[in-house]
Amino acid sequence: MNVNEMALRIRANWKYKTMLSVVLTFFVWAAYLLLQWHPFFRVTILQPSKLDRMIPFVPSTVYLYESLLILMPIAPWLMKSKAELNQYTKGLLAVSLAGFVFFLLYPTAITRSIVPQHTNFLYRALIQIDGESNVFPSLHSAFAVFHAACCCVVFRSGPGRNGTRWFFWGWALAIIAATLLTKQHIVLDAVAGAALGFAGFALFYRSPKESWKDTKQS
Repeated sequence: MNVNEMALRIRANWKYKTMLSVVLTFFVWAAYLLLQWHPFFRVTILQPSKLDRMIPFVPSTVYLYESLLILMPIAPWLMKSKAELNQYTKGLLAVSLAGFVFFLLYPTAITRSIVPQHTNFLYRALIQIDGESNVFPSLHSAFAVFHAACCCVVFRSGPGRNGTRWFFWGWALAIIAATLLTKQHIVLDAVAGAALGFAGFALFYRSPKESWKDTKQS
């Protein structure tokens, strides 16, 4: 995919893409924070496994952790048609709602033992916004896998597509690793989240045939 094609794809249905970005972001964050601040049932504290205790705390990986915010818009903004955007939205909502059902019926949390003053600014800002609950399954891991899979569909043709797939899957795995290295999640959360993201993509996302029929420049 060359620069000109990328520019055309970004402009295609840009108003619809903007609307979806705003609505989906508001919905996901509003539901996530509501369930985190006001759990409806007793919160279960998850205990780290031996493997979790072997994983070091590396606060600098928070930058990689937050790179999910860069990964997420790539696929939808490079989609051509409203039909493809609607399929993406179905998949994303399925993943989000499944996570919210867990957060509602089986709220979980982990205990942070890191002193914020010993970490960097971005990590301190993160834990001010994101509390210790809503950990199982890890939506961070779920969104990383789901969007990496969507990116592989968007970049499924053209030279270098195999290398592109490796890049996006490597990025997703690095984000998942960062959820553990920042101690935002334990291995159980990350594995469950990754499985959720893949299931949401496999079950709900279907890429329509290549077509510019729905594409509009306004």
